[in-house]
Amino acid sequence: MSRPPTDGPSHAPGEVPGYEEHLVPGFRALKAYVCPTCTQPIAAGTGHVVAWPAGLTEERRHWHRHCWRLAVRRGRVTGARDVR
Repeated sequence: MSRPPTDGPSHAPGEVPGYEEHLVPGFRALKAYVCPTCTQPIAAGTGHVVAWPAGLTEERRHWHRHCWRLAVRRGRVTGARDVR
């Protein structure tokens, strides 16, 4: 059985060492947030990524999926904290 394509990150959740990552589907995105990479709003109803350094849930941030992929690829997310 084949799976339909998704617009999620090209890496599997949990791939960034030291980070917790969760994909939030649009139907579960009930609030608006501001992406820490592009500083643009993530509207309610928009699928996105929530990520934070392991064990530091107070540091959790909501990212556009594309912005998260770029930050990871460019090395702006490390095992300790996100660095812009």
